[in-house]
Amino acid sequence: MHEKKLRAYYSKRGISETDTDLAVDAVKALETYLTSKKMSFETAKLDAIRVYIDSMVSLEISTPEDLLAMARYFYIEGHNEIYIYFTSLLGGIGVIEHINDRLIDRAGPYMAHQIMGSVQKPRIGSEPKAYPSYTGKLMNALENQLPIKTVQEVLAGNNHGISKTAYLKEKEIYESFDNMDLYLADLQKRKIEELQEHCDENKVWYEQKITQEVVDFAAKNQEIMSAVREGNILYSTKIPYNPEKYLETEDSLLKRYYACHCPFARESILSGEAISENWCYCSGGFAKFPYEVILDRPLRVELLESVLKGDSTCRFAIYLEDSNCENNTTKKL
Repeated sequence: MHEKKLRAYYSKRGISETDTDLAVDAVKALETYLTSKKMSFETAKLDAIRVYIDSMVSLEISTPEDLLAMARYFYIEGHNEIYIYFTSLLGGIGVIEHINDRLIDRAGPYMAHQIMGSVQKPRIGSEPKAYPSYTGKLMNALENQLPIKTVQEVLAGNNHGISKTAYLKEKEIYESFDNMDLYLADLQKRKIEELQEHCDENKVWYEQKITQEVVDFAAKNQEIMSAVREGNILYSTKIPYNPEKYLETEDSLLKRYYACHCPFARESILSGEAISENWCYCSGGFAKFPYEVILDRPLRVELLESVLKGDSTCRFAIYLEDSNCENNTTKKL
């Protein structure tokens, strides 16, 4: 392995030497396994990596930190397919815990314990196919014991635990414009340029492989990389999780599958396991959070389209002014 590259990556992000050492150990353990199978990081196949991670899950030794270390190593080495596989395992980290916190806040600790404790969550590192059964049962428990509006509010939070500081630069940029429309147009321009850069350099953009067709697709609809304002509502559409495959297929079921980002629900589209569309309010919370930061107030989101109910995309309405939002001060729109 290229240990110096991994250490440099961790150092650049200000990660402690102790945690860096643990990350190196995790990657070295994988290297030992690959060597025993007469493979190296350069020749490793995705199926072999899957077998290794499955064994860690079976032995109950898989941890987010180890998985993240391996993901980062494949990222810096440019093994895009394997890196994207790891993102499918890591995408749900912390989500359920944040939902539990919101549930405690809105329904009380007893109800939260009753609901969340009634369903066993798959261990970190489990294949995505292990999650739909869990998610379906969790949604049944939520919807059977709480009003639907409360369920939606519980789910529509910053459940990935993103720091507000991640969007403070965007807040500065927003405040430099005279109105929201000008900001959204600028955001679209910057994001398309970002996609184009990743396309040209063959770099993974978050979880997505970006082709020229993907760039052109996103450029045609401002809702995908930014939002479109109509009155006091922002309309936002999720970019497909696998945009390359999404654009290639004409099969409506596969389009829904390739559109879905959620590791807790994606496989249900192919398996047929029922998950309430209200689960997508979690994605709605992710969509509205940047605007909550730049506007410095909580916002309400409404699910308009969902792959879980048969639509080919997930689309949301984000309300800029709402009587249910606290500290609702009017700012230039």
